[in-house]
Amino acid sequence: MTRFRLIGNNGFTTEDYPEPEAWAGVLARAGLTQFEYFADHLEPVLFRRIVREESEFLRATREAMRAHGLTAWSGATARVSYLLNLLNHPYADMRREAMEWCKAFIDLARALGARYVSGHYDVMSKRDLAERFDAAMQRIVEGMVEMSRYAAQAGLEAIFLEQMHRPQLQPNTIARGHQLLDAINQRSAVPVLMHLDLGHAAPVFDDPTHGPRDKDPYAWLAEPWGANRLVLVHAQQSDRLASRHWPFTPECNARGFIDVRKCIEALASSGVGEAVIALEVLFPRGTRIEQLEPDLVESAACWRRNLEALGYRRAADGVYEKP
Repeated sequence: MTRFRLIGNNGFTTEDYPEPEAWAGVLARAGLTQFEYFADHLEPVLFRRIVREESEFLRATREAMRAHGLTAWSGATARVSYLLNLLNHPYADMRREAMEWCKAFIDLARALGARYVSGHYDVMSKRDLAERFDAAMQRIVEGMVEMSRYAAQAGLEAIFLEQMHRPQLQPNTIARGHQLLDAINQRSAVPVLMHLDLGHAAPVFDDPTHGPRDKDPYAWLAEPWGANRLVLVHAQQSDRLASRHWPFTPECNARGFIDVRKCIEALASSGVGEAVIALEVLFPRGTRIEQLEPDLVESAACWRRNLEALGYRRAADGVYEKP
């Protein structure tokens, strides 16, 4: 029987509201007690001393979390892995430095008390995609295995590797998801688990291997991944043209194609032990916090209503099970 855990993500505000109190208050008022910490708030290499020395900003972050009853479930890579090739850079010296970024990211997650890291850690170049795809896929495996060793030393329980929305970002098909997880977990020091995103399945273009099942978010959700003990899902309302990160409000639900009830049913059909639903609802830069808070509150309420309508009951903070 699948258990569901509803958590937040503080990526909805970074440079507009860097004060931890701002996002912590919104998450708490949405009734969320666990969340993913978006690395854009505290870029782990540029601000490495902040973590190592536990200086003012880290202390303020921990205090805001404590004051609002929040705990960090995972550290989330956020946007930097889209901007840099990181573990799949075609130059070895760049990959070595990218591993230092991953280690610093793990240190940040642990400093906040998180037991996991989630997201994506590399981007292939166009040339590697066209001419050296298999070699680039192997670089993902090698990089994740090395990262897992540091994760084990740091005390993480697992790493989540995110399903992505274009062929330079892998895995972007169900078959490649299994391929990567199987190869990595043969040698990894901690489990590397599947991280799904509701907006990443449909809007994949220019990839002839990306078939109808790969474009179906419910097919990804219903798929058993590895030992099938734990799966992480970034929950966003979206359409089939792009990864929109819309909230689950009546207006956005009417124009989007994600059906929350179908998502819950698909995850339950997979037989996964626990499905962690992380609300990754984002807004245009400059959005006032007074504008975005009601949409986040409603998004959390939407998922709770659908879980309850399907017979799930609250067993603990954010945790829903069937009696």
